[in-house]
Amino acid sequence: MKYISVKVAALQVLPESFVLLLSIVSLFIGPALYLWLRKGGFVAKAFDSVIVVVLIVLMAFLLIPESWAELGYWSVALMFAGYLLPGLLESLIKKAAHTLHLISLMLALAGLALHAMLDGAALMIGNGSAGNSLGLAIVLHRFGVGLMLWMMVQPIFGKRVAFGVLGFVGLATVAGYLLSETILGLEGDHAMSVLQAVIIGMIVHSLIHRSHGESHHH
Repeated sequence: MKYISVKVAALQVLPESFVLLLSIVSLFIGPALYLWLRKGGFVAKAFDSVIVVVLIVLMAFLLIPESWAELGYWSVALMFAGYLLPGLLESLIKKAAHTLHLISLMLALAGLALHAMLDGAALMIGNGSAGNSLGLAIVLHRFGVGLMLWMMVQPIFGKRVAFGVLGFVGLATVAGYLLSETILGLEGDHAMSVLQAVIIGMIVHSLIHRSHGESHHH
């Protein structure tokens, strides 16, 4: 817990724009992490495990209790909605990949853009201990997002398309960051609480399905 507190405190002194850059860089580290994990080795597995442990601690001891305190039962509904979103996106991407269905592909890209813009908006508006904890969680979560997108897109569409999708997600994150006030409206505190609950659900989904996704693609 002391190590996590130090990490969160360190993030508090960083400007939001630098945290945004970290979130995009971690997204593109996903393909390297995928190759690293496929080759195996103690260091790669330990690195991946550290990311998972830090995210679990942030969820259990900081973000979920904070969301519950601010929104009550609504936080559960919003987290559940966030939990369902990545699974819907994954099914749309797989359908588009196997059937070349244009509508499915457009819906998947729109969903990816929404996901990324929510992340970007949260990075801009988040403040205080909860906001910085969410920022750290988003940065770490992006390793897994890049990893999963690469595993779903690259084997079927190739490296160029896969990197193009990652670039698209990165641009959407920047757009969400720049348009954060428009996305969340003027009542930033309440909107931030709602957004935080949705993103918590998305991160919980990635944690629960992480090991299944890796074993399925090995």
